Amino acid sequence: MELKDLKSAWDTYSSQEMVKHQMGKESINELLKTQTRSLVDRIDRNIRIGIFVLLVFIAYVIIDDVYLSKILIKEPITYPSWMRFMDVFSNALIVTTYLFFVICYFRIKRSFSSDTQLKDLLNGILNTLKTYRTMFYMAVIILLINISVSFVAGIYEGVKFKAGVVSGGIITLTTSKILLLIAVGLAILIPIIVLTYLLLHWGFNKLYGKYLVKLNETLTELDESVNVE
Repeated sequence: MELKDLKSAWDTYSSQEMVKHQMGKESINELLKTQTRSLVDRIDRNIRIGIFVLLVFIAYVIIDDVYLSKILIKEPITYPSWMRFMDVFSNALIVTTYLFFVICYFRIKRSFSSDTQLKDLLNGILNTLKTYRTMFYMAVIILLINISVSFVAGIYEGVKFKAGVVSGGIITLTTSKILLLIAVGLAILIPIIVLTYLLLHWGFNKLYGKYLVKLNETLTELDESVNVE
């Protein structure tokens, strides 16, 4: 075979390999686009579930404030005004945190297309979920602090009321009774705090946590497909 024929054969082979390579990259990109659309659809569904849960939470807060608190807390025991402020702040933080996430998420979806701006879309959704995760756990910490303070304040108000109706008042509480009260209070409070945290942690991972991992994986695969020569 002459050098000219060998060069022609090599050019033909190289051209065929380039076509195959290009087709391979396009197939990978299409697969990643399909995978991203599937992830986005699932996140959309979970956001609708989250909004329903949020509405249920808001309804509970309203019912508790209007009806339940008046039934459970009666004179002469009163609900401290500073605790009302903590309740309002904690509940408002939960609501605004989720609404902030929803608004940012749909803004990202409107700004970028999975067909032409796949990487920007993935980065935007990923960063939004990471920001929401941080804000979510901050709200959870504040909620748990609010529950703890409310529980302790409730015990204190109950003890103060009981001490006020017996002879000698608070002096009638011996050291052993105080320690027993503290032990019982902790035995009730700690499981409430742990179970509340675990429930909220499980809920976040169920709705959004696993998609953080999948979005990261998809973004890594996209970067690898782009970097392939």
